[in-house]
Amino acid sequence: MNAEELLRLKIRLLTEGVMVDEGEWAARRGGAGPVGAKYFIIPNGRPVGVPLRRGEQAQLFGAAPLEPTDNPDLWLYEQSIPLRVIPRPRFYDLTTKDGVPYRKIALLHGSETLATTAYQACRYWSNGLQCRFCTIPFSLYSGDTVLEKHPEQLAEVVQAAEAEGVIKNILITTGTPDSPDAGAKRLAGLVRAIRDVSRLPIGVQFEPPTELRFIEEVAAAGANAVGMHIESGDERIRQRMCPGKYRYGSLEMYRRAWDFALDFFGRGNVSTFVLYGLGEDIDRTLSFVADLAETGVLPVVTPLRPAPKSLLADFVPSYVGSIDTSMAFYKRVGEILFDNRLNPDETAAGCHKCGGCTPIQEAYDWAASRG
Repeated sequence: MNAEELLRLKIRLLTEGVMVDEGEWAARRGGAGPVGAKYFIIPNGRPVGVPLRRGEQAQLFGAAPLEPTDNPDLWLYEQSIPLRVIPRPRFYDLTTKDGVPYRKIALLHGSETLATTAYQACRYWSNGLQCRFCTIPFSLYSGDTVLEKHPEQLAEVVQAAEAEGVIKNILITTGTPDSPDAGAKRLAGLVRAIRDVSRLPIGVQFEPPTELRFIEEVAAAGANAVGMHIESGDERIRQRMCPGKYRYGSLEMYRRAWDFALDFFGRGNVSTFVLYGLGEDIDRTLSFVADLAETGVLPVVTPLRPAPKSLLADFVPSYVGSIDTSMAFYKRVGEILFDNRLNPDETAAGCHKCGGCTPIQEAYDWAASRG
């Protein structure tokens, strides 16, 4: 497949999902980031977290069928495109010294990223100001994880996963506690514990703290990259979809934090999520993406995936039924990244290093193929 075909495939898989039989697979039920998907490897060797759709949802999103082959690890999309299942890692079967299953501490995201949520709660849920797409507490309620990951626990899991040879980078995100550091101090402690046992690149994610020195503290602990997620480049949409983050984190606050972080992490290693499909103004969003890229902040432009139990469970993203529009949008994103020398693959760590939920790498590759 050429670069344009791979980009179209990645966008279709992320926005349309695949149609599978009832009971075929169970997907992650909650937590930080998109849920309800299974990881596969597409023909370019990169992972994709494909939404699993059934019944009316499959029809609504236009999901094409995904069918088994004689090889249980190989499935066919639209009867012709091979998707390879990413195997379940062996470290999931181990338990920490204090009796917690490793899979409740951290999970394999994509094909080589160990990901964990340091604190499985967020202050905005206590006052009804949570992001409308958020499902962070539900994996805790279901017993799939624990509220807080302790440094010695995470260090254990990192050692096991690295020894197994299934990870090349680490991602630590967090729900936002009600404290001035926005969770950065907890993340710094986890990073220090990992640095005692591993030199793998570490990306961290948290909201901009009220005091910028907390960003420096995380860098000093040994983190290689940081994500502070604005969620939308359209302030009208951000106000409606992220009421808590909008109220407590102005665009100016984010810009100050990004600029400060660039001095410690460098171009491309400071990132922010920009969600696609919330009904945002596309021209305004692309202008925002270009502005970020010019400063060296990597925009991780990611299709919204409405999650069960979230406030957007029944939301129909604006990209539904518009693959050509989505292609044109992501081609422009790719051109912006390429023009600003921001190749996601060349950065140290972050959600984009997994790449399962965003087609920005394929968009960059498409732009690069055009010279």
